[in-house]
Amino acid sequence: MNRIDHAFPTGDLNVAGANVGTLEFFATTGCTRYAEIGVYKGDTVLGIAEILAGQGAIHLFDFEDRVEAAVERLRKAGHQNVVGHPNSRRLFDSYNWSLMHLLAAGESPAFDYVFLDGAHTWAFDALAFCLIDRLLCEGGFVDFDDYRWTIAGSPSMRPDVFPDVRHLYSDEQIETPQVRLVIDLLVRCHPGYEEIVPDKIFRKVAA
Repeated sequence: MNRIDHAFPTGDLNVAGANVGTLEFFATTGCTRYAEIGVYKGDTVLGIAEILAGQGAIHLFDFEDRVEAAVERLRKAGHQNVVGHPNSRRLFDSYNWSLMHLLAAGESPAFDYVFLDGAHTWAFDALAFCLIDRLLCEGGFVDFDDYRWTIAGSPSMRPDVFPDVRHLYSDEQIETPQVRLVIDLLVRCHPGYEEIVPDKIFRKVAA
């Protein structure tokens, strides 16, 4: 696995909106091939870019407008080691299609650290983990966001704010923490992974 020889002093980094747990852990790993699935405004990946300081490569997966904005933000901050993998907002298009393209191109293993902060639903992220597993090197890390997140508790997705969500998901799906399903049913019981940070970060120990 490609590694940097130093740990970044996270106390020097102040990126509002970033996932602090991810930044602090990533800085200890020496990983250099980072993928972020679901970038939103790019706060976390900006912190990752500061840690890498120009080394390695950063791969971003999300809707086209979000990927373009995050790539531009990083490049304006002086980080050129970024690759965008955008997808459209069509209902059945997603980052999983972009991950498939990497597999099809023979880009495996492509990453040593993947932060999955995507749809937070079984329909998308169960497959995403299976694809990540194929693209992650042995000894690499997969990092999950929002183990306890639910659609019902989301400020933007809950039915009283976004009524159309009831046409997309059943009541059970709306109430169930679906990232927890991915972790509990696919990752935690997988013989090729060990849990490093509870409910969040797992290391791939076997190909």
